[in-house]
Amino acid sequence: MSMDHNIPAPSHPEHLRHLLDSTPARLGVWRAGSRPLTATWLKFRQDHAQARDAVHSELTQDFLDNFAAKRSLPIVQSTAINRRDFVLNPPKGKQVSAADLEELKENCPSGCDVQIVISDGLSAQAVESNIADLLPMLEHGFALEGITYGRPIITRFGRVAVADQIGFALSAKLAINLIGERPGLSSAQALSAYLTFNPGPQTISSDRTVVSNIHSGGTPAAEAGAYIVQLSKRILETGVSGVRLQQLG
Repeated sequence: MSMDHNIPAPSHPEHLRHLLDSTPARLGVWRAGSRPLTATWLKFRQDHAQARDAVHSELTQDFLDNFAAKRSLPIVQSTAINRRDFVLNPPKGKQVSAADLEELKENCPSGCDVQIVISDGLSAQAVESNIADLLPMLEHGFALEGITYGRPIITRFGRVAVADQIGFALSAKLAINLIGERPGLSSAQALSAYLTFNPGPQTISSDRTVVSNIHSGGTPAAEAGAYIVQLSKRILETGVSGVRLQQLG
């Protein structure tokens, strides 16, 4: 690979293009001496800024009005008082208040196979970009498989473990938290699904099975929904999730 006045000149540009098309990783970015090229540095700063914006993003009123309200989805908030409190104090995002929990128990069906929780997590943008396509696929798939599910619940300032508390309160066999991932430099709108069998106070991280990288540039929401349905079916049949599910092969 030769360089002429810092102008990239790969010996096989078609191979490089194929490689770049297959991954969002930063490959073939080149350098000018010991420094990145200006375009490379500016793209890095742009992606970093988008990741920071995603971490501080909140569910918009438009989403709450036009998606949540139209579907009559309950909306609760974790014990974090605002986005800053949520970011600086992670444990506060793992629980909702006792009053909110009682209200959910009064207004939501209990004893279902699956309880879906939708949490903004570390990217509310990920929720708004993917949930409208993902949630109907899950509901349709569960109905086809004869898997019962309760009313999906939206949690503002929620972290992964908040679904354990909600699922336990509603006596669900399986809790699924659809949550915004921590943004990276390749995507700020990726969603994850955490599946936990028998959720409750005893749940630890190794009890969870995760499906990650759900977004248009990774696993499309519709495809991820079909996979999550089949994964949920297997978890319900085997009675385990997380590491113990992996050990079954």
